Amino acid sequence: MASLRPLLLLAPLLLAALSLAPGTVSAQGPSVTDGGAVSRFPDGVEFRLSAQGDQPIEKVRLRYTILPDGTKASGVPDFQPGSSVSTSFTLAGDETPNIYLSPGTRIDYYWEVEDAAGNVATTPEASIIYEDIRFEWQTLEADGVVIHYYSGSDDDAQAMLDVAQESIAGMSALLGVTVEFTVNIRIYASTDDMRDALQRRSETFESQITTAGVRVSSDTVLVLGNVSFSTLRHELAHVVTAIAGEGPFGSLPAWLDEGTAVYAQGDPEGFRDAVERAIDRGNVLSVRSITSYQGDPNKVNLFYGQSWSLVTFLIDTYGGEQFAQLFAEIKRGNTTDTALEAVYGFDQDGLENEWRASVDLPPREDTAQDSEEPVPTFPPSDGEDTGSPVTGGDDGDGTSAGVIIGLVLAVLAVAAAIALATLVLRRRLR
Repeated sequence: MASLRPLLLLAPLLLAALSLAPGTVSAQGPSVTDGGAVSRFPDGVEFRLSAQGDQPIEKVRLRYTILPDGTKASGVPDFQPGSSVSTSFTLAGDETPNIYLSPGTRIDYYWEVEDAAGNVATTPEASIIYEDIRFEWQTLEADGVVIHYYSGSDDDAQAMLDVAQESIAGMSALLGVTVEFTVNIRIYASTDDMRDALQRRSETFESQITTAGVRVSSDTVLVLGNVSFSTLRHELAHVVTAIAGEGPFGSLPAWLDEGTAVYAQGDPEGFRDAVERAIDRGNVLSVRSITSYQGDPNKVNLFYGQSWSLVTFLIDTYGGEQFAQLFAEIKRGNTTDTALEAVYGFDQDGLENEWRASVDLPPREDTAQDSEEPVPTFPPSDGEDTGSPVTGGDDGDGTSAGVIIGLVLAVLAVAAAIALATLVLRRRLR
């Protein structure tokens, strides 16, 4: 009996192990090979896959994350189900999904394959940097800033690096935040070189607009010109303002975001002239009309000039500490009016009249009823071109999606009321 004891003790373990084993399964799941990813700049990234299996392969999906700002997403390539599959999926370019990828974007990805028996196989996660392969880039790096350049002298690159560090430090101190990631600055030598790196626009837009700089992601800016210090300061300010004022529930008004960026330039250049002319004529813009970016492109210089003047007024009159607090209040999710009230004791209408008094203009009457169209910037710097005007407004017959949704909801409400009334009437007639 003693010799049988180990076997008796082992039996329950064997039964437990057998109970964990799958029932009926195919001889083997699919074998999947990541064929790699290829940058086809400026037409996107092509991802390749091959897979084989005993069972027909029925589902193939690419799962990816666009860093640093993207969320997890996926795409399904075209393929013919079978025991052997070879396919590819292109991200960006002219194929769906047609999204904008800026130079230097990192994409983490892996493939997921499922056969007819329900067996799923995945490839190890891999990464690709979507590089602008047209040029031989050089880099210069120091203290969390990287200059990427392919033309100009090393001295020019060093000068841009010095200005970048000074600008980030100055704006971070003003807004009371810290940039905790590496900031990449890509310098293009000409408009033609830079055009393919920007978000694609219509031919009309391209023929009329020159983009001097743009913040294309939270950690990357593109700049036109080897010694474009003013543009560089402007775009790096957007990196800092995003940290200080943008959050899951908060969004900066255009006048505050762009006004701060112009303030960071040091010299507002022609924007100062535009607002001074408007003050002399008494036809400045209302603050509420410049909270967003759509509107008349002919007023772009005035938009920038007045936004800069408003920001300068707040900083010079009330100090940098309260100015930083304004950004923090907005980031917490407060509206612009609520944030202004909390920090300064007035809303946007009150700000406007305070500023108007400072430039010897009378108070604006009925500011809350102002019917001016919103006025754009270059437009916004979160992946949009920053540095040139664009035409706003809707195309077509002017019926917005909000109006259509409202009409649908109204019809549903009426239908529900009729149904309820019918039900009540039936009960009364019983």
